[in-house]
Amino acid sequence: MSAEGGKLKQRAIHELKEFLLISLYLWVVFGMFVLYKSVILASVGHHEVDFVANGFALINALVLAKFMLIARAFHLGDRANDAPLIYPTLLKSVLFAVVLGCFKILEDAAVGYFHGKSFSDSISDLGGGSLKAILVLVGILFVTLIPLVAVGELNRVLHEGNLKQLFFHHRDAEMSREPQRR
Repeated sequence: MSAEGGKLKQRAIHELKEFLLISLYLWVVFGMFVLYKSVILASVGHHEVDFVANGFALINALVLAKFMLIARAFHLGDRANDAPLIYPTLLKSVLFAVVLGCFKILEDAAVGYFHGKSFSDSISDLGGGSLKAILVLVGILFVTLIPLVAVGELNRVLHEGNLKQLFFHHRDAEMSREPQRR
């Protein structure tokens, strides 16, 4: 295998790991929303647990993770990379939230189209399809993405692998000592 082929394979493995981690994060968050919705519905007398919704949470997580990686490949928000970490973190969270919100709307519209529904009927599951509901969806996505983007930005600044090293490997006794107080 050539050196270029090895780099390509290594990059593909790296992209797959990123895709799986982003998907897992989004699936946990979306799954928690499904669980929260079922708890609320149960409190008002609706006792059905919608297992299909959990499947949709997984599918949405996989699709949205892929769109997020595509948006990242287009260097969305990279202009702020040299600014203090709060700026690229918030900028990229906003931009990714808008992108994911748009694709969620398009996804619902496409599914509705195949079922013979109008656009407004298709997006009615998004809080009735109102502008307010769509803005709330984008706001929720924004807040949800902040920790994910922040970890990615920390990883970028600390250089690939150093953040993983800090979180998942033992530190030297010298490094882990608390600073002495005077």
